[in-house]
Amino acid sequence: MRDTFARLLATTMCLMLALPVAAEKLLYRHVDKDGKVTYTDKPPKENEKATVVKVDPNVNTIKLNSKDSSGKEQKFSDIKERGDARAALRDKLQGEIKAAETERDKAKKALESGQDPLPGETRIVVNKGGNSIMRLPEYHARISGLEEALKKAEEKVRVAESNFRRTGPD
Repeated sequence: MRDTFARLLATTMCLMLALPVAAEKLLYRHVDKDGKVTYTDKPPKENEKATVVKVDPNVNTIKLNSKDSSGKEQKFSDIKERGDARAALRDKLQGEIKAAETERDKAKKALESGQDPLPGETRIVVNKGGNSIMRLPEYHARISGLEEALKKAEEKVRVAESNFRRTGPD
């Protein structure tokens, strides 16, 4: 009985000493023959050379229940909620860019395909040296309208892209 207790005590002590070592995660840095650097938490194979990278657990961590810039306590759920809202806004703004680009492409195509006069937009002028075709004000008004539509569509694309850029990087 005493011998069993001593073994149990010795095992418990060994486990307690090993816990901090087991809790520490190791990170290995390996450079292959082509110079590609790989970081992994898996130990290297026998024929690979890798160095152990010291990892500071306090770097790149979110401190829960910390204060934001206004001094208000924040939780991880608050941070996640803001991130989700930001992602939704960026998705919406990307949709606006796509819609504006589609509108611009349609306006550009309408202008390109609308260069030929339509019936009623020209008049034949009889001259001594031969006949010529004169484009009427209706033609010029239609082309001006198509050009204006293209300018407005291009401005919508510019504004949509600017709004997207203002949200900052992901």
